[in-house]
Amino acid sequence: MKVNNRIALALLGAMVLISGNSAGQSPLQRLPVPVVQDGSELPLALAGGLNNPQLSQPDLNNDGVPDLYIFDRTGAVHMTFIQKGSAGNPQWVWVPAYASHFPEVDNWVLLRDFDQDGAADLFCESDTFIPGIAVYRGFFQADTLRFQRINLPGPYEKNVLRYLRPGGGNYTNLAVTKIDYPALDDIDCDGDMDILTFNLVGGYVEFFRNQSVELGYGPDSLNFVLDDDCWGGFYESGLSSKIDLAPAPGTCAQPFRDEKPLSPRHAGSTLLTLDSDNDGDLELVLGDLSFENLVFLHNGGSCSEAWMDQQDTLYPSGSVPVNIPYFPASFHADIDYDGRKDFLAAPNARQGIEDREVLWWYRNTGSQAQPSFSFAQKDLLVGDMLDLGTGAFPAFADVNADGLPDVVVGNITFYSQDGERNPRLVLLENTGTATAPRFRLTDADYLNMSQFGNAADAFVPAFGDLDGDGDLDLLVGEGNGQLFYAENTAGSGQPFQFAPFQYGYAGIDVGVASSPAIADLNEDGLADLVVGEQKGNLNFFPNQGVPGNPSFSPDPAQAPNIQVLGQVDTRIPNDVTGFGYSAPTFVRSATGELMLMTGSALGVVRIYDQIEGNLEGSFRLREDRYGRLREGYRTRPALADINQDGKLELLLGNERGGLGLFATELEGDPLTSTAEPQAESAHRVRLWPNPARDRVQIQLETAGEAEVYELQMLDAQGRLLREWALQGKWNEVNVSGYPSGVYLMRILRGNESDTFRLLLWN
Repeated sequence: MKVNNRIALALLGAMVLISGNSAGQSPLQRLPVPVVQDGSELPLALAGGLNNPQLSQPDLNNDGVPDLYIFDRTGAVHMTFIQKGSAGNPQWVWVPAYASHFPEVDNWVLLRDFDQDGAADLFCESDTFIPGIAVYRGFFQADTLRFQRINLPGPYEKNVLRYLRPGGGNYTNLAVTKIDYPALDDIDCDGDMDILTFNLVGGYVEFFRNQSVELGYGPDSLNFVLDDDCWGGFYESGLSSKIDLAPAPGTCAQPFRDEKPLSPRHAGSTLLTLDSDNDGDLELVLGDLSFENLVFLHNGGSCSEAWMDQQDTLYPSGSVPVNIPYFPASFHADIDYDGRKDFLAAPNARQGIEDREVLWWYRNTGSQAQPSFSFAQKDLLVGDMLDLGTGAFPAFADVNADGLPDVVVGNITFYSQDGERNPRLVLLENTGTATAPRFRLTDADYLNMSQFGNAADAFVPAFGDLDGDGDLDLLVGEGNGQLFYAENTAGSGQPFQFAPFQYGYAGIDVGVASSPAIADLNEDGLADLVVGEQKGNLNFFPNQGVPGNPSFSPDPAQAPNIQVLGQVDTRIPNDVTGFGYSAPTFVRSATGELMLMTGSALGVVRIYDQIEGNLEGSFRLREDRYGRLREGYRTRPALADINQDGKLELLLGNERGGLGLFATELEGDPLTSTAEPQAESAHRVRLWPNPARDRVQIQLETAGEAEVYELQMLDAQGRLLREWALQGKWNEVNVSGYPSGVYLMRILRGNESDTFRLLLWN
């Protein structure tokens, strides 16, 4: 972001709440940990990314000042910013707590104060089977904008806007397709809010006139009639950005005169109304699914009869024209808080789009009455976030062996104009302290994974000691359902060094979108695989090898594999796509209980327990929406205690390409440790399984075959519980009879000692 275009941004407070609509589970607290990229600290680093921002400017805190609201169509996420600056000197402060009071909606949102009571109302895609518009009336409670669904009566679909057909017909749904973006404004200049939207087959814009004022209600009602099915007289074919204009007011463009009736075109258009010449009537800015530019249509008519007589197909042509591949939408908002509304544009399509330069800002250098828009930047707000394009799938691991958990994040891809896939692994090194983490992006193409972009994408990393040599190896899931494997050859306690990647590891193929986790679920001392996938189930592959030589049977449906582990199903309810995108990780609580946490297609995070001894059965769903999180679609959780407070932090990636970090009340350890045990000397000691139930294996690689040394077991307070005399490199000790909890295991060799933490459960 250029310095002269920077708008001050901030995250309010050390911890702020984010919540949803589910009851029972308390919301999680968001942690603002510093993240540095390209030498600068990102002010909105962990805000979660942006792909399809839609902007409105409601008053969120009842102070009479317009704030900023963003709805991201990718993920159906609300973002709320409070204005703390002064005129001409804005400071947009991200306050997620205000977003918790917005309803769960999908595809499009417009905030408009239709009843003119000072509280913005919310219009959005309806949740009914037939396309329609749902309305939530805004109101202030404790100086916070909240919403309540308006019950709109009607003989068919309830709770959606309806209109009266011309000629004395019946009321029917006022329909907007899920990919369109309508205009809500006072089109006929009578003081109440009307609606413009393309008809369902596209081409012509329909004008739905609100009769609230005419019927004597003032502006506070929503009573629509279809007033004009060819508003402005123009026709938008979608074949090119050029619009067919009507020859005169009151006429309608007929581009295909020889076709009776007109051939329907594809649906997919965006509308923005504004008065650009201060004559009282409204001009139109139009975006379409078929092209990259915005078209400006000048209104040469009047409020009572619109007539589009001129067009600018490269708007704004007086500056850098919008060029967003593809399907741009436009917005009118006072971003720099100088009393003049600026112009903004963003992609409206959800797939195959530009995913970083997603919010184009044009500063209004004219006046509010007669604007002149000058290009400022392409990455407003998102340039201050950690944003990996499309998709973000994190994993914790101490990559540089400094005792601090680092983060490796995979993505689906970065947008490429030539259509080529550009997936990556990204390394965020923890440069802080044990109690004050701080991350720095040190490698934007970690392990050169982009080299595989011609064959794979959607990289999901997972670390674990697959080969039993004491260091953490790397598995990477990918969009084709197979696995990449890289053996860590560094040894225990050393900075990671990986052998070349093997693609198609063990012949495993789960179909689409593999998301691996490494954990010893059957308690045989060998690391097993659990692989999530697009269908939402979990595939269990038990390790059938021996220490140092893991082996897996590749067919998920063939025993001893389990194709639907624990009967887990993360598919979206009633969704015809059948997408689930399960993304598992395992954690052992401080009491020894094994738990599964998984992300999902819808974005909710679920926790399951009752796993031990129940691999063939059904796990218990302990939390169906953990923390009431609303971070967007296709989430992937990662857990670690990054600030040494004894509780795990949750790092959650999402389809928007960003990350969110939250404090949890979970105590214990991820089943695959984020940091390998490190000795105080170079003795190369291994202890497994950890967690353990009754027996523990000890390997001391530097011991001679006849060497005798001592092993002590201590409780968490350092009190000695038991001692063993060990000999040689390999030993096994019995730790049964002790209650579940955390213990210390200390090896004494002469004047030197090595101490490890052991988690027991029974």
